Amino acid sequence: MGTINFEFFKVKTGSVDGARAHFEEMIQDLVGVIHPDFSTLEANPGDWGIDAYVGSLVSGDVNVWQSKYFIDEFGKSQQAQIRDAYDQALACAKREGYTLSTWTLCIPRNLDGPNEKWWTDWKKKKEKADGVKIALWNQAQLRRLLLSEDATHIRNYYFNPTATLPDPVYRPTATLTDFDQYDGALFVRQMHHADMFECDDAKEEFFNAEILSHEVTDKAVTEELEALERSKSELGSLWAQRFNVACQTNPSGPLIGLYLDVMNAVREHHPKLPSSIRPGLVHAFGMVHQRVNDGRAGWARDYRAVAGEHFQSADPGKVPTENTASVDETNNSAGGDQND
Repeated sequence: MGTINFEFFKVKTGSVDGARAHFEEMIQDLVGVIHPDFSTLEANPGDWGIDAYVGSLVSGDVNVWQSKYFIDEFGKSQQAQIRDAYDQALACAKREGYTLSTWTLCIPRNLDGPNEKWWTDWKKKKEKADGVKIALWNQAQLRRLLLSEDATHIRNYYFNPTATLPDPVYRPTATLTDFDQYDGALFVRQMHHADMFECDDAKEEFFNAEILSHEVTDKAVTEELEALERSKSELGSLWAQRFNVACQTNPSGPLIGLYLDVMNAVREHHPKLPSSIRPGLVHAFGMVHQRVNDGRAGWARDYRAVAGEHFQSADPGKVPTENTASVDETNNSAGGDQND
């Protein structure tokens, strides 16, 4: 068995998001040791402020556990998240007609003096106002629970460096049947402009990324929305870094190999994407095409000119943005069409 160190979750899962999900699963398993009849909720949308609970959500008293993977710091932002999580749990109880009897916060750290004082004062105030018993499972309490004989199997699973996690469950991919619908899309035009004419797989990747984006947007779960934007930004950075290198390596010629370099980087980065939105590799590739389709990336040196021309032809009155500069502006700055 390895040392009980919650930092290990970041190493084991390869990302903070993975560690957060792993910590939440561990809390659920520990609650199950004490209360074998515990239950969990799937976010759809939101999780009602509940990671694990005991009781009936139809009526009666409910005991709730909420995990927060505050591993790197604890300050005003984390305090605000705690208040929001508690308020959400209390509001959901009132809305759904059950009674929030206890609310237990679970964090992988001990609080320092000022934050311990804040917690004690806030807890006392809320218990008096709402009649809810509030508790804290901090690092010390979690260690005590994990070292108990009943939790041996949980401790071995989560802290054994040789233990492997189950294969991640990614969201399913959908099959695109109407490939022609994307023939006029900018991401396809950018591929053709860079002399890449086999685009059906790219169209299906884009199609799946669009489904992912719409589902996350429709559910409007803050954590998932932030994870989606973070994923797109990370993948955009992968493209930008390799685009700049390709331009430096090929000062005047076509950017041969850029597409492959970017997609290989996406493949390598894919396991680090947020688990909360469960993007498969196809979705990750598709998010790059989405960025190209927005005019923020491309596969040739003059991709901005291509984007500007595309948007102006679609909407002649459209004023080019910073990311979709006009054809003349781009050609002047780049010295003409530099994809040839």
